Amino acid sequence: MQASPQQILIFGLGEEWYGLETDEIQELVAAPRFHPVPCAPCCLSHAINFHGRVVAVLDLPAWLGFERGKRDPRVIVLSAPGAGLALAVDQVRRIVPLEDDAVMPCESEEDAQAFIRGVFDHQGRLINLLDTDRLLASLRQDANLRGGTPAHECSDS
Repeated sequence: MQASPQQILIFGLGEEWYGLETDEIQELVAAPRFHPVPCAPCCLSHAINFHGRVVAVLDLPAWLGFERGKRDPRVIVLSAPGAGLALAVDQVRRIVPLEDDAVMPCESEEDAQAFIRGVFDHQGRLINLLDTDRLLASLRQDANLRGGTPAHECSDS
């Protein structure tokens, strides 16, 4: 029996397209009410009430150094246990199927540092697969350096 293809949510960051496996997504929340988080770094300055839980919202484009711009009104809530994290992105596109053998591994350390675990072609456009494990580990490490508050400087472009 052949395994069914993975489902990937494609979203935009600046001019680049990224993908995230739907297994890593708990929910796509449309236009949540954002609550400011005092003394938080710019990339984590808001939280949402997600089914009675406080979930931090990471401004992913700012975290990765993209220019500030208009964000999609929807946020992507991650399903990682204990993460309590939603991602704000520039544009949520669509869900597409992806065969396992279609993913090309990262060839450079720069890609890996940009939280990309591989790339694939979708209709002639390269899609970067987001490495959420590395992203969450980086957020935790950054928070530990600051005693609980991420030290990462976001792009103010």
